[in-house]
Amino acid sequence: MTTFPITTDIQLVPPGGATLEIDPPIDPSGAPLTVLDIDLGFTFKGFVELPGWLSGKGVVRLNADERGGPFNDTIGSFEFDISGSTSPHDPPPVKYPWTITVSSNTGPPTLPDETRMYEFGVVFEFKTVAGGHTDIGGFADLGAFLVV
Repeated sequence: MTTFPITTDIQLVPPGGATLEIDPPIDPSGAPLTVLDIDLGFTFKGFVELPGWLSGKGVVRLNADERGGPFNDTIGSFEFDISGSTSPHDPPPVKYPWTITVSSNTGPPTLPDETRMYEFGVVFEFKTVAGGHTDIGGFADLGAFLVV
């Protein structure tokens, strides 16, 4: 079982000063953390910490890969603006909170309302102000979950 919170580095040049953190899942049906109720919905949240000089757009995606089945897709995402500062010369790092809620009512693609096991992962991607792709990103493997 994965131990939460999960903190992982984000690739950045120059290295350092960028992290992705994922808190334990929130599921109204209660314990255990590894069994999530799709009808009631469940939530993953955390933050991305980036250098204070960086500007652009951030995207956090929750991906699910069904064990022994065909489902393999993004089941939720969160986009946010990254507003860097040019002053002072060394602005402090900035934490950007994110939240992704998944339920059988959130729309496609979503997980079927059947008991199945999935591997979850969270991916962070940084995009330029114009929406272009960069080499700044990171991910965390959340492990296996039973979705009921």
